[in-house]
Amino acid sequence: MKEKKWRIITITILYSLHLTIVLAPTSNAYSKDQATYVMRLATGYTQSNNHFMWTAFEVLKQEVESRSQGKFKVHIYSQTMGKASADIIEEVKDGLVDAWAFSSGHCATVYPPLQVLYIPYLFAQRDIAWEVLDGPFGQKLIEDMAQKTGLRPLYWIENGGFRHYSNNKRPIHSPIDMKGLKIRTMETPLHMKIVSDLGGRPVPIPWGQLYDAINAEIVDGQENSIATFMVPHLEEVQNFITLDAHVYGVYTILMNNDWYQSLPDEMKNILNQAKKVSATVNRGLSLSNNIAGIHYLQSKGVDVYTPSTAEKAEFRKRTQQSALQWLKKHVGSSWVEGALHATQEAEKKLGYKPQTIEVQ
Repeated sequence: MKEKKWRIITITILYSLHLTIVLAPTSNAYSKDQATYVMRLATGYTQSNNHFMWTAFEVLKQEVESRSQGKFKVHIYSQTMGKASADIIEEVKDGLVDAWAFSSGHCATVYPPLQVLYIPYLFAQRDIAWEVLDGPFGQKLIEDMAQKTGLRPLYWIENGGFRHYSNNKRPIHSPIDMKGLKIRTMETPLHMKIVSDLGGRPVPIPWGQLYDAINAEIVDGQENSIATFMVPHLEEVQNFITLDAHVYGVYTILMNNDWYQSLPDEMKNILNQAKKVSATVNRGLSLSNNIAGIHYLQSKGVDVYTPSTAEKAEFRKRTQQSALQWLKKHVGSSWVEGALHATQEAEKKLGYKPQTIEVQ
C-alpha cells in the first residue's frame, strides 16, 4: 500500500515536471498578432517557489490557448507581493491588470461573505470542500462578489489544502497549549478570531515577511497548509506542527469583472472549460505536496502531531460556535446557513455522515 501511494506521488510530480518542461518552450506558441483576446494574469508566485499553483496557471494558459486556437492568449507575470493586498486588488478593479492570483483570505477584505469558507472545522475532508466550492454555493459567492465589487473569482482552488498550526515553542495537543503563543495570520478577521478563541495572540503580518518575523521573535508561529509552509522553508525556524486542519485554504484568480463580461460567450466558455482542468491539476499537486511534505518535515526533525478525535473536538468546541455567531453578526445568517446547508448536502452526496452544526 505504501509503495502504491509513493508511485502515485512520483507520477504526479513527474507529470508536473513534464508540464514545466513542455510548457516553457511553447508558452509563446501563438504570436501576439494572432490573439484577439488577452488575459494579463499576475501572481506573486514563481515556477520555482510554488509549482502546484504555478503549474495550474500554466495548464490554464495551455488549455485556453489551444482550445481557442490562439485567439485567446494568457500572459502570466510573476510579480513580487511587495504591495499591500488592498492596493493590488484596487489595480484589478481599475483594470491595470486583468487578473491577479489571490488567497480568498485577502479577497475577504473587500468581500466579507467569503469568510464563511473559514468556519473552523467545517470541511471534514477535501472532497467535501471541492463539492461545495464547485457547486451552486461556490458559484453564488462568485456571482455575488462580481456584482457587489466588480471583482470576479474565476474558480476556487487549493491554497495548499487544510491549514495547520506551527510554532517554535512547544507541541500543541489541546487549546491549552495555544495560550499566549503569538501566531501570524492573514488580515482576515475570522482567522484572527479563531486564534484568539484558542488562547493565542493573532499577529497579522504580510506573507513575504513571515520567515524574518519568526527569526526576530515577533511571532512564535503561524497557520498554513503543509505545502505553503514549505515554500519559504519554515522548517528552518519552526519545530512543531499540529495537523488540526482548522480551515481549508482557498485560492483564486481574481478577475476584473468588466474585462470578463467584455469577452464573447465562446471565449467565456473556453475559460470555464479550461479552469476545470486547471483546478484538477492544482488539487492533485497540492495533495501530493502535502503527503510528501509531511515525510520531508519529519526527516528534518520537525515534530508533526495529529490530534486524536477527542482532542480535535476540543479545538472545535472552542472555536466553531463562536465563529458562527461572529459570522452571523458581520456577514449575515443567510450566508452562514447557506454554507452549512451546502456542506451537509455535499456530505450526503459523497456518502459521509452529515455533521450536525447549528447556529445558536
